[in-house]
Amino acid sequence: MIILKNIIKKIAMLKEQIERFLHHSYLFQHISTRPIDEDRILLSLSMLEDAHISPEKADHYIIPMMLVQIALDTHDEVTNSASGCEDDDLKTRQLVVLAGDLYSGLYYDYLAKRNEISIIRLFAEAIKEINEHKIRLYQKDIERIETLFDSVGTIESALICKMGEYFSAPLWASFSHDYLLLKRLNREKEAFIHSGSSALFEQMANIVFPKTKAVTKEQKHYLLHICNRYIDHCKEKLLKMKLDVNEMLQVRISELTGGFSAVAKKTVEEG
Repeated sequence: MIILKNIIKKIAMLKEQIERFLHHSYLFQHISTRPIDEDRILLSLSMLEDAHISPEKADHYIIPMMLVQIALDTHDEVTNSASGCEDDDLKTRQLVVLAGDLYSGLYYDYLAKRNEISIIRLFAEAIKEINEHKIRLYQKDIERIETLFDSVGTIESALICKMGEYFSAPLWASFSHDYLLLKRLNREKEAFIHSGSSALFEQMANIVFPKTKAVTKEQKHYLLHICNRYIDHCKEKLLKMKLDVNEMLQVRISELTGGFSAVAKKTVEEG
């Protein structure tokens, strides 16, 4: 198992390599720097180590996977422009689209140069699945909360889950799904509490209160109750997962699930 200081060093090295791929002087003059999700790198490193993939090979899978994820996230930033929008805003949106296209091309080029055709196909399948679920969300025709959260979980985790299936690590695929869904739910909940709006909570309101144009205070509390219930469900699943996780992932699980006490309780129960 990778020791903590080596994991930190490895993640920093991978981030640096990814940043070099992302760097484009003109784009960065007009759009914000692309965030790199360290949790996705950590999950992928942990999974590939457990699947006995060499560190060099692991890099060859993680870097393009992150480029794909960043491309997808970048495209998500683009909003429908109003007919009377400012020229500068339109230019920024166009550059964001171009940046997403550029990052998509980078992942393909990276894998093609290494003759990783099967991984190209794998990521293409994941992209197709992610986009299908995004369309379901945009159409707002989902009728069940369970279906909504299933789509969100797929959008968040399909790339890593596909790798987990490919490398015969189904437990890691399931773990990554719940981990990334929990992270997304926490983020949406925080946004809803602080700003009163969240894309996910809007979808939830459409399902739970389909005839209501503006939700009441009581209805908002009920939506938070539903979200908290699914957050707890994800936490329980993560803590019950029979995986031998490294020290850094233990810390992150603890942070996501509400502190060291939950992890300690699980350790005592199993010990």
